[in-house]
Amino acid sequence: MRSANSGRLGSLVVHARRNNYKKQPTRARNNPKDIPESTDFRKSKTSLSKSKEKVSAEEEKLLSKEEEAKIVTRVDMADARYVVEDHRNGDANIELDANKRQFTGLTKEELMKYAEDPFWVRLRWFMFILFWSLWLCMLAAAIAIIVQAPKCAPPPPKTWYEKGPLVDMSAVESFEELEAELPQLKSNQVQGIFTYVCKDTYEVLEEPSCLQKFKDFVTKAKDYGIKVIVDLTANSVGTNHSWFALSENRSAGYEQYFLWADGAGFGEDHTLNPPNNWISKQDEPAWSYSERRKQFYLHQLSREQADLNFTNPEVVRRFDDVLKLWMQAGAYGVRLVDARYLVVNSSLAEEQPERSGAALGATHSQHAYWQHRHSRDQTALLPLLQHWAHLVDHASPNTGIGETVFTLSEMTRPELFLLRANVSGVLRPSSAAPLPAARPADLAAALNTRLPYWPALHVEDGEESEVWMLSALLPAAPVLASSQLLAHNDTEIVSWERVWSLRGDASVEHGRYSVAAVPDQDGQYNLIACARWKAGHTGYVAVYNAGETAHANLTAPAPALSALPARLAVHHVSHAAALQTNYTVNMEVEAASVLVPAKSALLLSFVPNAAVEE
Repeated sequence: MRSANSGRLGSLVVHARRNNYKKQPTRARNNPKDIPESTDFRKSKTSLSKSKEKVSAEEEKLLSKEEEAKIVTRVDMADARYVVEDHRNGDANIELDANKRQFTGLTKEELMKYAEDPFWVRLRWFMFILFWSLWLCMLAAAIAIIVQAPKCAPPPPKTWYEKGPLVDMSAVESFEELEAELPQLKSNQVQGIFTYVCKDTYEVLEEPSCLQKFKDFVTKAKDYGIKVIVDLTANSVGTNHSWFALSENRSAGYEQYFLWADGAGFGEDHTLNPPNNWISKQDEPAWSYSERRKQFYLHQLSREQADLNFTNPEVVRRFDDVLKLWMQAGAYGVRLVDARYLVVNSSLAEEQPERSGAALGATHSQHAYWQHRHSRDQTALLPLLQHWAHLVDHASPNTGIGETVFTLSEMTRPELFLLRANVSGVLRPSSAAPLPAARPADLAAALNTRLPYWPALHVEDGEESEVWMLSALLPAAPVLASSQLLAHNDTEIVSWERVWSLRGDASVEHGRYSVAAVPDQDGQYNLIACARWKAGHTGYVAVYNAGETAHANLTAPAPALSALPARLAVHHVSHAAALQTNYTVNMEVEAASVLVPAKSALLLSFVPNAAVEE
């Protein structure tokens, strides 16, 4: 504030500092140049002088010297600041409290007073208890979330039959021959074999000698770590069997043991026509006439084998007894042969021609000519298979639940009935007919249809081919013919072990897969590849050449094989293929040009593309 108008406090401050400077009016000596030339100047000067005298008289009246002294002693001049404004006019300001210190907090005595106050003591304890209570609650909640949250359990390990390989030894006719093959089967890491040694499935119910030989063989096979699966044909018994004779004579309890039907009128030659146009697998009429019973009996496999009637509970019970005997004798499972023909349509409706049958050159007297919609794959077959699958699983003294084999053996083309989800859930593993590798594009399409069910799969392309190397990577239970086992030499046996050891690898056991036909350097899709990979693990790809020697382009069928990088490493090459390719283990090759000899396979490894893994 200006000294001329500072009022009471300004006068006091100036008085307190009289030793430092003389009391002067706020406005200094006026510059003559700043004084306006006016005729009223004298009047203005006189008026200003009177105003100053009046103010000075009022100040003297307002404060006495004693009171002024009291006030002066309370003013801290450290908080005052002298500010010069316009030096030409002598203007100046004195600002009080300009350098006033900030609040620096409570003193120790004041803090101790509050610290000992009961209110603040209680408040501190309340906040302390509240904090730790909330912390413990959050800790308990976190533990509860961790414990009760659903876990990402590791995938269950594959069973012994899913890992494979399994070898079909059903063509071997004696246990002695099978026993001689056990050392080679063990050296080739075979997990199990299929056997068919008792030609009459129901023979064991009356003649147990065959069963005793089987028990002895199973004991020896266990020493080699090989499990035995029995092939059984439940469909029929011979026409010389006692059951057929009793049924033909209409003996009590046996009248409906077989499928009997009346004729469908007489033909032009005055002979009785069969009930319908069904054709057996032997390319002959599926019905034969019994002079004794005066009816036709059904035989879809051969004329000497009469089909049993599995709508009869007594017949089902008979086969139950057969299954129990084989499982208790040490079998690790059962494979049913021709099971699709076990149940037929009771209406005995006529069959219709198969469109592809005529295209294949078949005639109306051949089995391939007809659709067989009424003579096989009936809906009543499913509960029958479910019943036997449960029985086999619970009748085995050697394995746990779900570790026995119950599957079907089929030799025909892929069938819709066996690919249904409900049927595949019954079979262990799911059944599948053998697949030829001669046409890679067709093979890839068939594999992609069947592989989601992890089926029992047999890929064939001649005894000399190396298609088994492709089977080793397939997400299936590989089934090999005995002729596909490799020769007895150290080089080949080691190579066989190197390939089949991958069946326990995480990429093969639980990883993703991709199967695709692969073009050669001429753009012809004469090769097929199967890639397997899993995040964080080494990936593998097997390439099989069904044609002549060629360079496979593994980058062409993208995105089917998009997991493959540009360069691959050789994981295994057979001795025969190495002679033609000069490939060695761990050698890098270009994915766009992989040399594969005719009827040979190559096994490569790679690091999967990160983008494909995600």
